[in-house]
Amino acid sequence: MVRWFKITKNQYIGFFALGLAFFVLQQLPYMLMPLLRLDINPLMEMQDKSALLNIAEKTFGVSCIVVMVFLVRGDAKWFSIGSTKDKILFGSAMLAIAVYFVGWVFYFRGYHGLPFMLCTLAAMPPVYYALIGLWRKNYVLACLGCVFCMVHIANVWNNFT
Repeated sequence: MVRWFKITKNQYIGFFALGLAFFVLQQLPYMLMPLLRLDINPLMEMQDKSALLNIAEKTFGVSCIVVMVFLVRGDAKWFSIGSTKDKILFGSAMLAIAVYFVGWVFYFRGYHGLPFMLCTLAAMPPVYYALIGLWRKNYVLACLGCVFCMVHIANVWNNFT
């Protein structure tokens, strides 16, 4: 983890390489999608019905990634799950990404039920980011992840109903 310059008492603009790896992990299904021949792909064919929700979704999603990768605490270690709280939060983040991957397995096999997609494909990435934020004591990320979750679910739901 690199700290470039201080912005508050214990927050720095820097670079958290593991944060970039967490983002790449979340993007794996999108990287695999071109290799699969999907007869029906409603997520990629989805038309945005609300420009405002679409802009909000993209803004909060990108903000989560930027904050996860470039906002670092001064006392943070590269990787730490020493305390019980850290283990629970990190484990919960990994559970969220696992649920997300299970959702993609079902999606790739042709299951496109809206409630299932909302719970697994729409909700889990923001929950994953929020939990990483809590684990890393990056409360800006945790808050952004919560707002992103609400906006992301609302946008996907709006586009499919």
